[in-house]
Amino acid sequence: MYGESGLVNPRGDSLLTELAVWAINRLKPKLLMINYNDPDYVHWGYKSHYTRGISIIDQGIKRLVDTIKLAEEYRDNTVLCIVPDCGRDSNPFLSVPYQHHFNSKSAHEIFALFWGKGINKNKVIERQVSQIDIAPTIAKIMGFNADYAEGNILEEVFI
Repeated sequence: MYGESGLVNPRGDSLLTELAVWAINRLKPKLLMINYNDPDYVHWGYKSHYTRGISIIDQGIKRLVDTIKLAEEYRDNTVLCIVPDCGRDSNPFLSVPYQHHFNSKSAHEIFALFWGKGINKNKVIERQVSQIDIAPTIAKIMGFNADYAEGNILEEVFI
């Protein structure tokens, strides 16, 4: 939310969360994909923009979880998979942090978070996996085979 003048409507990733909540409550989708991108606007290097973007996403995910827990159609029947599109560079030759364009090792390192029905609670998988493993893992969650996906199912995710 921006200001107390006329600009009080949600914007950016806050707006994406509100649209997702609206869709859950009214459209009842079987699959909902959200591309949060506020942290990706930091290519000029302001740390506060990056950390604020992550804070907005954290608040959005909490709002989605709360909405899911209240909705009879989704409660105990929903899985969230949260994955960034890329890691962040640590380029020592450029004083613009939070990038992902310099092909450093850290630009390829990402996290994945799974939450919901059938997912191991409080389990941390401490091994490197490929981002392409997300597609067959989501396919298993949804009850079908991703025969043409190149990745492997992340079996540790499941109970």
